[in-house]
Amino acid sequence: MVDREKEFRNAFYFLKRQSKSPLTPSYTRGYSRGLADRKPAKKCYDYILSLGENPISFEEKVNLLDSFLERADHEQEEGFMGTSFYRNLQSYIRRSKNNIDKGEPVQTRRR
Repeated sequence: MVDREKEFRNAFYFLKRQSKSPLTPSYTRGYSRGLADRKPAKKCYDYILSLGENPISFEEKVNLLDSFLERADHEQEEGFMGTSFYRNLQSYIRRSKNNIDKGEPVQTRRR
């Protein structure tokens, strides 16, 4: 059995790394979609940093981040073109919650 709080902590920090990577110069090298991910990644990374200062549990932080991503994805759909950045993070959160409920560790590195 895995420690739930530790696994939610691992998932939260993985999401933080995933949100930070499009902001680095090397992310867009040879990858044109990286420029489109920059704005949503910045918005998400800023929200994650604000959550990091709160003294709430990591499970609650992941749930708050999931609701933020849902709202942000809905706002992005109103435009004429968007990226799958928010949906990819939401998919990771769903998979992580399922793994934690099954008692399996979450993914902590990119596959």
